[in-house]
Amino acid sequence: MDIKGKVVLVTGGAQGIGKGIARQALKAGARVVLTNLDDAVGNATEKELSTIGLIRRVKADVTDAAASAVLLDDIFAREGRLDVIFANAGSGLMKRLLDCTPDDCLGQFNLNYFGNLWLTQAYVKRVQSRGGEGHIMFTGSENSLVMPPDNAELKMGIYGATKHALLVTAEWLRYELRGTGVSVSLLMPGPVLTESLKSTFDALEKVGPDDPLHNVIPPHAESMLRQRFISCDECGRIALEGLNKGLFFIPTQGYILNDVNSRHEEVTAAFKALNLV
Repeated sequence: MDIKGKVVLVTGGAQGIGKGIARQALKAGARVVLTNLDDAVGNATEKELSTIGLIRRVKADVTDAAASAVLLDDIFAREGRLDVIFANAGSGLMKRLLDCTPDDCLGQFNLNYFGNLWLTQAYVKRVQSRGGEGHIMFTGSENSLVMPPDNAELKMGIYGATKHALLVTAEWLRYELRGTGVSVSLLMPGPVLTESLKSTFDALEKVGPDDPLHNVIPPHAESMLRQRFISCDECGRIALEGLNKGLFFIPTQGYILNDVNSRHEEVTAAFKALNLV
């Protein structure tokens, strides 16, 4: 899909990966609607990106199914169409699975997973009622495919679970959406240097070796992240390239394939050990 002249929605679009996608979409000639709950950040991003193209910021909580429906009705009413949703809103909790509370788990799944599902349901109904076409790109993660072993110290198990759930959901939707006019894809970035992560890594350069911040991001994980980071804009560029090429899986860094192959080898070995192949 060439998004020139199209209307796109980017949830969580005022910062990080979402902002990178919004910027690249505007450069490609799309009209952009972005959601963000923080008025100051959302309005500042709208003002900044309005120098590139037509953009509108909406305050909407996409974890609320009713709010998602209102958001889509507003876009169709004001823009006349909605061609692509970049379902990007999310966050990453850094906490051991063994220490996660029910609220921790529900909070991560509500934002990273269920919000995307409610938005998809509402979008497909509206596209079908209009007899049109559309596309949804979920922002997953390398965690959608495999636990990144070099980053295991970051304790992001519950985050990884939400992103892995998005993979299975996208695969099922690829089947269920046949004949609806709506297609789906999955963006799978490794580390992206968002505003919050840049702030953290700037702080790591200033604090001493015994600072507690080094317990949050241990030296090995820090080193690997610094080697693997891409910018938000580069992530957005790859997202649009994957959309243009009609890809379902849209990885952003080459090293991810090594982790995928390692899992494949382990699974294959299990089949052989049990004399199933």
